[in-house]
Amino acid sequence: MSPEHRRVAILGGTLIDGTGRPPVRDCSVILEGERIVASGRKGEVEVPRDAEIIDASGGTLLPGFIDAHTHFLWMGIGMVRFVDMSSARSLSEALIQVESRLRETPKGEWVLGRGWDESKWPERRYITKEDIDPFSPNHPVMLTRVDGHLVTLNSKALELAGITRDTPDPPGGKIDRDPAGEPTGILRDASHLVERVIPPPSMEIALEGLRMACDLALSLGCTGIHDAGLDSFGLEAYQTALEKGILKVRAYLMVRGETAKAAEGLSLRTGFGSDFLRLGSVKLIMDGSLGARTAALFEPYQDDPSTKGLLVTRPEDLEEEARRAHRKGFQVAIHAIGDRGIEHSINIIERILRESPRRDHRHRIEHCEVMTTNQIERLRQLGIIASMQPNFVGEWSGPGGMYEARLGAERLRMNNPYRALLDEGIHVAFGSDCMPFNPIYGLWSALNHPVKESRIGLVEAVRCYTLEAAYASFMEDLTGSIEPGKLADIVILDEDLTSIMPDRVRDVKVRMTIVNGKILYSKD
Repeated sequence: MSPEHRRVAILGGTLIDGTGRPPVRDCSVILEGERIVASGRKGEVEVPRDAEIIDASGGTLLPGFIDAHTHFLWMGIGMVRFVDMSSARSLSEALIQVESRLRETPKGEWVLGRGWDESKWPERRYITKEDIDPFSPNHPVMLTRVDGHLVTLNSKALELAGITRDTPDPPGGKIDRDPAGEPTGILRDASHLVERVIPPPSMEIALEGLRMACDLALSLGCTGIHDAGLDSFGLEAYQTALEKGILKVRAYLMVRGETAKAAEGLSLRTGFGSDFLRLGSVKLIMDGSLGARTAALFEPYQDDPSTKGLLVTRPEDLEEEARRAHRKGFQVAIHAIGDRGIEHSINIIERILRESPRRDHRHRIEHCEVMTTNQIERLRQLGIIASMQPNFVGEWSGPGGMYEARLGAERLRMNNPYRALLDEGIHVAFGSDCMPFNPIYGLWSALNHPVKESRIGLVEAVRCYTLEAAYASFMEDLTGSIEPGKLADIVILDEDLTSIMPDRVRDVKVRMTIVNGKILYSKD
């Protein structure tokens, strides 16, 4: 039988189809080629005699997860090129990891690290150049915090970047300084000051990174990603990976900066491409992050009353970029985390829609972490998608967590308010932002939100990570649910999610991942 007519029957297990309908126990899902042709309860769906049988007994069938906000290419490049500091549980552990890489790096070459998170360390402070300098006199070093909005440089890196006590803070960024006015090595939303002197990755590294990222994604049941902000190098890497057969998951590519302007100038628009590789939204950035204390808030930070965060881009400049992208037919995706940043973003989208109405625009706000009730209502009225990362809740919410430290108890109640958003009828698409990249952990985080009134149910959380994420990329007619006619992107988990307690969900593993009707990952 030719591949396009190959029939597969997935039998047994519990089906959560992504649509929001109740789970179906002891189910049957029939595939023909790359499409789903039938789904339902076992015994009610005819199984073709020539079908290959996949036994899903005891497990859960879900649509393939779609990570609606990730930095997939750079996650992969980081797996090849960076010191992974995410496992460090103290400042000393983090420094030991860096020192180990320095010993194996030729003198003068850059050492790059990523993923450190001081909020989980007993020291509860950022890394500074004083921590790194004693063992790195001959190497420039840049260590990127887990959120990507704060980096620490050693003295050698500061020297190469030309950052001195006389260097002014860049627009929308901040150089931390000691009492004498000298840079501490910490840059908040200002990494561009140093990135220009760091040798860029080669195409070979990018392709190897995409290969590794795809392998990781498939092992976690992720069959689609939205890469949140690429330049021309990134677009070339994805296109080359597709041509070489390296790209194994569907990719929706957001573009930024000059690359966005070039795409607009060529009269391209959101949706250009194929079912597997597609041009997505124009990515814009309003504020920073809570971890770096650069997310823009109406009220000061609880643990640093001297600041309300930063607007990384002037609202009037961002509005002009958004207006141009909107008029050229692009979806707009604005990074906004704090309530003040979100307010500016909503106002901008409201104005450009008033000037140039467009049905089904699906403009997005990425993150939406600290919101007011009025902002939630306005998202509904304007049809704005909330693109959110539930794993953030798992990482930093709860008593004594980083969110409580930054926001205080009162504002913590409006941090990642999933229940309120869904009750308002807002489209909520889940992603990870690679912190960490793991949709099952994201499900667990949404189900176990420390703020009980913000928790959502299993079927709702699955929908946010599947059909709603597909909707956020205008692909809900093709992917995101297990329904006849859809592309056969399916994950089989090794336990029945409906029969275990919510706090156990994060321990469930992927048994099998299917993309376009083909098994691309199998636990066995």
